[in-house]
This record gives sequence, structure tokens and C-alpha cells, in this order.
Amino acid sequence: MTVEIKPEQLAIIQQHLATGLFQSADEVVATALANLPQNHHPNLDAVARMIAFSRNHSVRLAPGETVENLVAEGHRY
Repeated sequence: MTVEIKPEQLAIIQQHLATGLFQSADEVVATALANLPQNHHPNLDAVARMIAFSRNHSVRLAPGETVENLVAEGHRY
């Protein structure tokens, strides 16, 4: 299987690598896939809109923090 990574997706992977929490791009992608919901969740569309809003309106979070990280962290609880 061949997967095409868009420049904006590559930038996200590189941001996560820069945190030092991941050792490789494969690890970033594997973690992202592991955090995908197994079934369509009613809040999935709301989360997608929140992520898009944060990108479109330059929402400022703590250095190195992203909405995606916050959402993934929320899924742990």
C-alpha cells in the first residue's frame, strides 16, 4: 500500500517529532491511528470543526501543544 502524505500533514508529523515524544514518523502515524475512534462518534464532527477553527484562526496554546494533542489526551480519560 502506498500512502501519500500532504505537506500540511508532514508538517504535523514533524511538529510531533520535534517534541521528542516520538522517535520516528512511523511512531507518530501509528499513535495517530491508534487514537482513531473505532466507531463513528457523535462528537467526531465537533472535534473536526474545533481543529479546523483552531488552524483557521491561529488559536494560541502552550508551546508545543496542539488541539489534536488535547483531543487525544481527552480520549485517555
